[in-house]
Amino acid sequence: MIETDFGMEVNATRHCTNACTNCNHASTKYTERYFMDPAKLKDDLDVMKNHLRVKIFFAQGGEPLLHPKIVEIIGMLYDSGMAKQCGVLTNGKLLRTMKEDFWVMLATRKMELRMSCYPDLSPDIVPFAMDMGQKYGFFVRPQQINSFMPLFKKVPDGSTYYGCPWNRCLTIHEGWFYMCPLTAFFPKTYMNLPEHIDGIPIPGMTDERLKNFLAKDTPFETCKICAGARGKAIQWHQNNSEKEWEKDAGLPEALAV
Repeated sequence: MIETDFGMEVNATRHCTNACTNCNHASTKYTERYFMDPAKLKDDLDVMKNHLRVKIFFAQGGEPLLHPKIVEIIGMLYDSGMAKQCGVLTNGKLLRTMKEDFWVMLATRKMELRMSCYPDLSPDIVPFAMDMGQKYGFFVRPQQINSFMPLFKKVPDGSTYYGCPWNRCLTIHEGWFYMCPLTAFFPKTYMNLPEHIDGIPIPGMTDERLKNFLAKDTPFETCKICAGARGKAIQWHQNNSEKEWEKDAGLPEALAV
């Protein structure tokens, strides 16, 4: 069994209600719709729970509250026993649409509701969330976000890997295990590379294979187009099209031959 202080996530959706420039998961309302299959997630958790313990384990996205089975998914994270602290990270825009089973799940599992609060969030949402936390008995952690760090950059040697805050954001996705959520999606989506080039398969996982992967000290393929959260902060704003989003995020320059 491997024990670590790293955090881990599952991306319940890939698409989002927003189109935030430089979203560090490259998730927007223009992203192809994706909903994680709870049955597939259970298969992955049934393997990984025998090999790994992490500090925190969250469902996010995209916007996870878009998933019609988000209550089932966050329950699975807790029930896996892989982390003492579990929860969901949302931009908050859909919180008023959530039914009672969502609030009860957070309360009975003592989960945490984390909120990335962007400037366009209605001012009544955080007080609403805090009231629900008090009513049902769970912790609410709102965080105001007014800027993002650069996302894409051409880095032929992938050296942004070193010191990158994202390269230990462990991720479980569709039968594969990754050390960074970007590595789960960027190779196929943007780089014309094999989808799982930066991950290891979950079926057949062993402690030794997992330990070796977590000890990796060389860049991923994804690092060659990633800014590694370095550079001048960019004031939060949204884009009006996918093409505009890609240009603002620096993707054309990152992919330039």
